[in-house]
Amino acid sequence: MTSDSSAARPNGLPSQLVRVRRKPDRARYDKPAVHAVLDAAPLCHVATVRDGRPVVIPMAFGRIGDILIMHGSKVAGLFRDFGSRSPVCVTATLFDGLVLTRSAREQTMNYRSVTIHGHATLVTDPGEILTGLQALVEHLAPGRWAQARKPNPEELREVALWRVPIDDASVKIRTGYMGGDLETAHDIALPVWAGHIPAQITFGEPIPADELPPGTQLPDYVRDLPVVVNPADLRVVPAT
Repeated sequence: MTSDSSAARPNGLPSQLVRVRRKPDRARYDKPAVHAVLDAAPLCHVATVRDGRPVVIPMAFGRIGDILIMHGSKVAGLFRDFGSRSPVCVTATLFDGLVLTRSAREQTMNYRSVTIHGHATLVTDPGEILTGLQALVEHLAPGRWAQARKPNPEELREVALWRVPIDDASVKIRTGYMGGDLETAHDIALPVWAGHIPAQITFGEPIPADELPPGTQLPDYVRDLPVVVNPADLRVVPAT
């Protein structure tokens, strides 16, 4: 699959739609940065315009090079919006932690966020649909595609798969504490704990489906997922 958006990023520059205006020093526009956040995000939010009003839906997705892949029912409203050539805005955000400042007004968070503007195009080639489904499965659970049953031709005909070029995109990132530029000297002198608390996605104990055949083993890619830990074992990064 290749990108079909030639209008985005004229001269390699981001469009006005994705250009970061507040805290522009936190922005990135290079494709490796965009891809890195997308690959780490478990889901995205897709916005379209329906009957003059915005609609935002959370969705699973996959990535093939410079193409974002989304899958859903052919009768779903969001995909009807796609078919009517409604422009789309896709965002994906990773919550990286809390930032607790001494001033209640300045509490914030650390994050990595991607914004993509463009149009969605229906994928019709059966081979590309299969490749797109593989990207979706592997994004959610790397290694799963090799074990799962592949869709048959009849199932493939019922699949609605859409692609959005990752051409007009930006990343915004906030890291660390950086509370000093938010607080006054009076704030800093207060005996109030301040600092940042890292966060990440974790998983609970896997719960097997009913009627698994005897001897079915938990796959390594599930066993290797980050698991929930005792909060007392978490190391809190002190304020600097």
